[in-house]
Parts: sequence; structure tokens; C-alpha cells
Amino acid sequence: MNKTAAYMPADLNRLERETGMMLATVESLSDDELAAPSRCAGWTRAHVVAHLVGNARGLGRLIDWAVTGTETPMYASMDQRNAEIEELAALPGAQLKQQVRESSAEFAEKAAQLKSAKLAVTEVERAGRPMNPYAIPATRISEVLIHHADLETLWDLEEADIDALEDALDLAVERIQAREDYPGLSIVTDEGDEYTVGDGKIGLRGGRDAILGWITRGRTERLKVDGALPAPPKFA
Repeated sequence: MNKTAAYMPADLNRLERETGMMLATVESLSDDELAAPSRCAGWTRAHVVAHLVGNARGLGRLIDWAVTGTETPMYASMDQRNAEIEELAALPGAQLKQQVRESSAEFAEKAAQLKSAKLAVTEVERAGRPMNPYAIPATRISEVLIHHADLETLWDLEEADIDALEDALDLAVERIQAREDYPGLSIVTDEGDEYTVGDGKIGLRGGRDAILGWITRGRTERLKVDGALPAPPKFA
């Protein structure tokens, strides 16, 4: 994702908007509702919220790395990341909600540094791949959108900011474009975006929200397909 400091004011505004809506949804959930299944396979809603906590902290560590130059991985290991999710998901609802509020606020404070701080490094690493530090806020917004929808409440992706959906879709498509084994797709959104995966043999059309819902969770509402739709890629 090609981001610079010039994008930060708009990205930070979208971060505030989307995070605020996600937090409002989480606050509305009872303990029983948090314990119910989510759209994320094998996870309850509490697991989804716990992941959002860990993701905010992990992406915050990448901002620390970019600003200070001291290498600070997002997670010590995937085992540590998964164990933290399980630990947080087991908390009483009130404590889990406090954790997601605090971690979201801490991330927003760190992200604000990207507006003016002179970065010590121009590249950090996420999941073994290089990452532009200025793309970190958009990456967090993408996580918030996808996992807010995973909570399966009245809120859904079509309520997200249209530019936030564009960034989230860009990131999602980049991940499948990196997979040499994935079937070719020609993706055209109702908003005018065009993406090609591989040979582009299978045509896929829909709104940004619908395309993102399919890529991330295999949802097929409001999609138009020319050809046999492949199994969606796996997103955690």
C-alpha cells in the first residue's frame, strides 16, 4: 500500500470514526452475547474482541519500531499471540471491554505520531513481509472493519466509510495477489475499482463491502460472478 505522511490526517479521521463505531457495538454486548459464536470460524465474539486488543498493541509496536528505529516485532510469536487471545477472551465482559477501549486509545495516540514524526526507518516487518509504516493506520482500520462485521450484529460493512472500505479491499486483494496458487480473478467494484489476480479468468463484481465480505469471510450476498467462484482465501 502506497501511503505517505500526507495521507495521515484523513486516515486518522477514519480510524477514529470506525473505531468509535466498533467500540459502541462492543459496549452493547452482554456477557452471554460475547460468549456466542462470531463469523470468524472457531471464535466467539469475545475472541474477536480479544484479537482487536492484541492487534492494536501489535500494530502499535510497529509504530514504535518506525519512530525509534529499535526493532520491535508485532508479536513475539504466533503461539504468544494466540495465547493472549485466549487469555483475554476468558475475561469478564466488563474487563474485556476496558481492554479494547484502552488498547484502541493507545494505538490512536501512537498513530498520531505519524503525522509529524520523522521516521527512523522507512520499512518495518509484519508477518514476515516488509511494510510501509504509513500504511499502519489503514491496516488497523481494515482489521477494525473486518472484525466489527465478524461480531454479526446490526452493524455491517456497508456502514463503513467508503474510503476505509477501499483501503481494506486494497489490502485484502494484495494478500491474494501474493498467492501464486490462487485462481485468477478479475474484480470490478460498483465504485469503479479494478483488480486482477493471476490470469483474471473469473469475473467478480459487487460493492466494495460485498467483495471484502467474500474475500475475508466467504459471504456471497450481492455478488455477480462470471465463472465458478473459488473457495475464498482464509483470513484470521
